[in-house]
Amino acid sequence: MNAGFRGILPQPHLRRGSVGYWIASVAQNQGHAGHAVGLVLRVMTDELGLHRAEASTNLENLPSQRVLRRNGFSPYGVAHSSIFLDGSWRDALLWERVLGD
Repeated sequence: MNAGFRGILPQPHLRRGSVGYWIASVAQNQGHAGHAVGLVLRVMTDELGLHRAEASTNLENLPSQRVLRRNGFSPYGVAHSSIFLDGSWRDALLWERVLGD
């Protein structure tokens, strides 16, 4: 499998949801992640009626940050020591998008 989608983790009582995805190195830079995130945002808005989308990236993951930025997300903070990767804790960059904007 070259790509994965964690899906939408909806919190309907708060009218928000989190988005997550991963792309294997052999499938990167082909637009798959950007397309998938765009489709998910449409589902979050049109079918789930959510107001806010959230995501997070490893601080060093510039390609994933570009995917989110191209889909209208903006960075808004850092979650310190929130990602355990390759045996150590890493900081995450937090992203948000108000849907319908």
